[in-house]
Amino acid sequence: MRRYLVMVLLACAYPAHALESLRVGSQLLVVGDSAARVKALLGKPSSHSKSSSSQKSSSKNSGNRKNKSAKSTAKDKGEKWQYRRDGHTTIITMVDGKVAHIEDLPR
Repeated sequence: MRRYLVMVLLACAYPAHALESLRVGSQLLVVGDSAARVKALLGKPSSHSKSSSSQKSSSKNSGNRKNKSAKSTAKDKGEKWQYRRDGHTTIITMVDGKVAHIEDLPR
């Protein structure tokens, strides 16, 4: 019984998994690559938006901000470039001109 429960939980968690890399043809796009590399591999994004929570906090809250993980910070701020490719929606989060997060979702 536990085995089935673990398998179901793993199956549910799979689509929410953050990718560290994305294969585009024979090339590999990884977190840390430049915006120019993203455009070279994927072209112009079909949708482009800036995150609304990229506002700077006051110095009083800066101590709390340092405790956040890099992944949650990357998802919360920056620009989101959205691509539609091969039945998937790929969202690339760019922070300071570099890839901070890659998310590949089935449509």
